[in-house]
Amino acid sequence: MFLPVLISVGIILVSIGIHGLGNTYLVLFLYKKQQKAIRKLGYKSAFQVLSFTALLLMLLHFVEIMIWAIVYLSIPEIRQLANFEEATYFSMVTYATVGYGDIVLEPQWRIMSGFEAMSGILLFGWSTAMLFSIVQKVLSELFQKVLNKEPFSL
Repeated sequence: MFLPVLISVGIILVSIGIHGLGNTYLVLFLYKKQQKAIRKLGYKSAFQVLSFTALLLMLLHFVEIMIWAIVYLSIPEIRQLANFEEATYFSMVTYATVGYGDIVLEPQWRIMSGFEAMSGILLFGWSTAMLFSIVQKVLSELFQKVLNKEPFSL
């Protein structure tokens, strides 16, 4: 049991690092964009900011899921995952905590799926908080324009 836990903790640390770097990039990118476009926020730019945020966060999750899938495939004792598609499917279902149960890992390695689910919950929560924060910022700027009776741009 020690080896699967050690591997899982390592993947979680890598995933947190990826998520942290991705979110830092997102914050810095949006800050620079805001500095260039002072008071030009309209529906189109709000849509662009929110869409970019959602896409980047989804990409981060996908990369993290792929890391789990690659690690599962690299462990010879895990015979339930015959190819990359199956490993990706299992990892995605586990990370998102859907847990269909159609694939169950060997008893020695199944603890990894619990760690992946914990990682997914944590990182989805982080992404939700980030997206909520950005939505709040965009809405407050749009509402400020309404209060100041400024025209909206498309």
